[in-house]
Amino acid sequence: MASSNPPKVSALQKIVQSHLECGICFEQYNDPRVLDCLHSFCKICLQKYQSTNYKDATMLICPVCLKKTQLHQKDVQALKTNFNITGLADQLKLVSLSEDNQWVCKLCKDKNEATHFCFDCPAIFCANCYKVHQKSHTVNTLKDISDGKIASKDRKPKRHPECQTHEGEVMRFYCTTCDVMICRDCTVIDHRNPQHEYIDCNQASSTYKQSLAQLFTPLEETLKKLAKSQAIASTMKDNLNIAVKRTMADLKNRAHEIRAEVTAQESRIMDEIKTILKDRNKKLEEFEQAVNVNLQQIQQSLQSAKDFSKSSLAPDFLAVYSTISQDLKELRDQNQPKIDLTPSHLRFTPGVCDISLGNLIMKKPRWELCLEYDKGIGAARDIDACIPGDEIAVADLGKSRVVIYDTEGHQKKTIKLPQRPMAVAAFKNQLVIVDVTNSVKMYNRNGNTMFEFHTVPHSEVGKTPVNLCSVAVIKDTIMVGDVGRSVITKHGSSDGSLIDTVSVQTKPCFLAIDSKDRVVVSDDDRQVDIVGVDGATLISIYPKIDSQQVKSCRGVCCDSSAIYIAVGNGYKSSGHIHQYDTQGRFLSCIVQGLYNPGGISLTSDGQQLAVADNSVKIYNKV
Repeated sequence: MASSNPPKVSALQKIVQSHLECGICFEQYNDPRVLDCLHSFCKICLQKYQSTNYKDATMLICPVCLKKTQLHQKDVQALKTNFNITGLADQLKLVSLSEDNQWVCKLCKDKNEATHFCFDCPAIFCANCYKVHQKSHTVNTLKDISDGKIASKDRKPKRHPECQTHEGEVMRFYCTTCDVMICRDCTVIDHRNPQHEYIDCNQASSTYKQSLAQLFTPLEETLKKLAKSQAIASTMKDNLNIAVKRTMADLKNRAHEIRAEVTAQESRIMDEIKTILKDRNKKLEEFEQAVNVNLQQIQQSLQSAKDFSKSSLAPDFLAVYSTISQDLKELRDQNQPKIDLTPSHLRFTPGVCDISLGNLIMKKPRWELCLEYDKGIGAARDIDACIPGDEIAVADLGKSRVVIYDTEGHQKKTIKLPQRPMAVAAFKNQLVIVDVTNSVKMYNRNGNTMFEFHTVPHSEVGKTPVNLCSVAVIKDTIMVGDVGRSVITKHGSSDGSLIDTVSVQTKPCFLAIDSKDRVVVSDDDRQVDIVGVDGATLISIYPKIDSQQVKSCRGVCCDSSAIYIAVGNGYKSSGHIHQYDTQGRFLSCIVQGLYNPGGISLTSDGQQLAVADNSVKIYNKV
C-alpha cells in the first residue's frame, strides 16, 4: 500500500531518522554527545544508561557496537558534543512546507518548489539554484532520499559551531592540549598559553586528517588479512562438511556390511540348529520305538510267567518251566536301547567378536616447505612473523642487522645496527630489538631509533651485570630475558619503564607467550619451562629425538592450542620442530632436517611457520 505522506515529507523523515534520532530513546537528539566509537546519543539518555548499567564506572560500553569509551571523572558531561548533528538539526528547523505540502527553495526569491538537498550546507533548493550550487558539495534529490537510495553522508557544516561556554562565540580554534574545539574567549580564559596550545580549526583538521590517514594503510592491510582468514575459515568449513559427509557415508556402508555379515552368520547358525533338531528328533523317535517294543515284550512275558506260576498244577508247571525260564533269562540279558543325551546339552556360545566398525581419525595437518630465501643470511638467531602487513623480521647476528621481508621473501628494509642483535619482536608498527650491548631499543618501521631502555634501575646501569638474550611482547608489556641473572623483566611499551623483575629457574634464552598468557622459556640447552606470572615453573618439557634427550632447545612459539619448540643435536641437519599441547605433552614432529634452527614464529593467522636457520624457511600448514 502506498504511503499517505507526500514525497517531500517522507524525505524529511528519512533525513531525521538517519541523522537526527538517538539510538536509545529513538527521538530527535537533545544535546547529543559522541562516544569514542563515533556513535552519538542524547546526554540525558547516556546519563540514564550509565546510572542503570555502569554506575560509578569509569567507562561506558556503546549500546550499539559494544565498544568501550573511557569517562573522565565518571561523568557523561565530559563527553564531547556532536556539533555536526546540532548543526544539521538547526538548519532543518528552518525548513518549512508550503500549504500544499511542498518544500520551497531557501536560496531564491521566487519560492520555487524545492527538489534537492545539500548535505554539506545543509539546505534545500530548487532545480535552478542546484545548477549554480557548489559542485564539490554532496547534493541529492529529495525523491532519492525519500526512496532510501541515498546512504548516510559525511556532512561538513559551513559555519563553525557555537561555543557552549561563551554565548555568541563560535569555536574557530582547537586546543591540542585538551583535544577540544574552543572559541576566542576560551583562548584567553580557560585555554590560555603557556599551559595550553591551540591552533586554527582548519589547520587542526588538516593535520589530524593526515595523521588519521596514516592509520588507514595498516588497517586496510589488517582487513585484507582478516578477509584472507575468513576465506580460509570458509574453505575449511566447506572441506569439513565434505569430509563429514564422506565419513558418515563410509560409516553407514561399513555398518551395512557388518549387518549383512551378522545376518548371514545368524542364518547359517539357525540352519545348523534346525538340522540338529531334525536329526536329534529322528534318533529320539527311533529310541522311543525300540524302548516301547522291549517294554511290551518284557511286560507280556513277565505277566505270563507270573500267572502260570500262580495258577498251574505242579505237573503242568514243570512241563513248561524250562521254556519260561529260558525266555525270561533272554529278556533279562537282552541289551536295552541307550538314550543319546547330546541334544539336551545344545547351547549357543558367543564367539570372539572380531567385527569392528572402525575408528575416527582426525587427520593431522602437515607442514610443507613453501619458501626459502637468503641462504647467505649469516647467523639468523631470532625471527618474528607477526609484523603488520604479513612481513617478517629476522635478527641476523652474523651481519649485525635486522632484515624485514615481504611475503615473497624480498627484502623490504634492512636496519643496520651498531651491535649484533640477539632478539627481535614486533609491537604494533614498531620493532623491539635486544642487542649484545645489553640494552633494549625500540625502532620504527623506517629503522629509526625511537627510544632505548635498560632492564635495571638507572642507579644500577653499568653496575649490575646483565646478559640479555630474548624478548617477547604481551599486550602493552615488553618482556626481556636476562640469562645472566636468570630473570625476566617487564617493561611499559610506551617508554620502557621497568614494571617488574621475576626470577625463573631456566635461563631465558628464548621467550614466547602462550594462549593462557603464560611465558614459555627455552634455555638453549635441553629444557623448556612454562612459567606463571610470578616466575614459578608450572610445566617442564624435555624434548627427545629417537627416544634420546636432545642437546639443545632453542626457539619457541605458540598458537591457541599448541607450543612449538626448535630442537637439535648439535650437528648438521639434526634440527627438528616439535609440537606439544598446552600441558607439555608431545604431539608430533612437524619439521625435520633443519641445519641449526634458532628462533621460530607463527604468522598471525597460524597458517605459516617461519624458521630462522642457515636461511629463512617458511612452512605452510596443509
